[in-house]
Amino acid sequence: MTPPADRPPVALPVDDRPVLRVRDQGELVAAVPAMLGFHPRESLVLMATGGRSGRRLGLTLRVDLPPPEHPQYAEHAELVVASAVRGLLLDEPTGAIAVVVSEAGPLPHSLLACHVESALDAQRIPIQALMWAERTAGGAGWACYESCGCAGLVPEPAATPFVAAVVAEGRVVHADRAALEAVVAPADPAVLRRREERLIRAADGELDGAEGGIVLDPAAGMSVVDAAIADAAAGRLALADDGIVVALATALGMPEVRAWALRRSAAQDAAVVEQVWAALARETPDPEAAEPATLLAVSALLRGDGALANIALDRAERAWPGHAFAALVRRAATAGLRPSSIREMLTGGDR
Repeated sequence: MTPPADRPPVALPVDDRPVLRVRDQGELVAAVPAMLGFHPRESLVLMATGGRSGRRLGLTLRVDLPPPEHPQYAEHAELVVASAVRGLLLDEPTGAIAVVVSEAGPLPHSLLACHVESALDAQRIPIQALMWAERTAGGAGWACYESCGCAGLVPEPAATPFVAAVVAEGRVVHADRAALEAVVAPADPAVLRRREERLIRAADGELDGAEGGIVLDPAAGMSVVDAAIADAAAGRLALADDGIVVALATALGMPEVRAWALRRSAAQDAAVVEQVWAALARETPDPEAAEPATLLAVSALLRGDGALANIALDRAERAWPGHAFAALVRRAATAGLRPSSIREMLTGGDR
């Protein structure tokens, strides 16, 4: 069985990220949550390196560590490492960094660490650091598995130049994966059922544009989307009203409105637009929630935030299994398309 894993996030490309130095192993551990979007726990984290120097941080992924007490720990450890290395190869790295994050330390999971070294060596990928960290928060202990015996404490992430720059770009670092999942977690089931009934009535032609704000044409749909974005920019976005949610859900179901929404995701106010998609992913019933969730995934990919993109796509696929738009974005994510390439496709080259 394939071990639990986060699908590989897409890292910001070389030409989109500022050149900053990570000065030591402690700062490298502090960079992990900024690359993933959350603080991992009991995880193996692999970071691809490349660029002209061979040390530019690239695609970063995470897999769950197998429980040490499991009777088949050795086999599970090998599967975990194989899954992680397969994902890392998508970035065609020239090197790799591996961090075992576990509070079972110091230097736990030594067998798994050996598997990491062997698997990367088999792919002819030089390993630039093989480390353990108690946690990725400031003050946690870290140490090298290698014979150098290096050890120390993780600095406060916000105090490091790399993390400060990444956060300034708009990336949010969540306390853990559960906090990241809460960004798209469905709202009150009773509210969603009520809105679902209204959408069904709209689809059956039992509601018209005057009743409940049903959107009947693409031009009106674009106006509804723009109004929601304007409300978010002004800090007054509120989706407690069923009519607003239903209007936005019916609007995003139109191909012309979705195309408009995609272009808005690549615009200068993208951070504000992303707030709308996240709120709608929570407040829209299934299966219509797949549309805003996939738009959120696109917005996240444009920022190089693969962790949020994967969470959003998981939400879309649960809401509407086989949704064509979500499947297309998933292929773009796993193919490792650069954010700049995605943006150019959405805008036709206009910035």
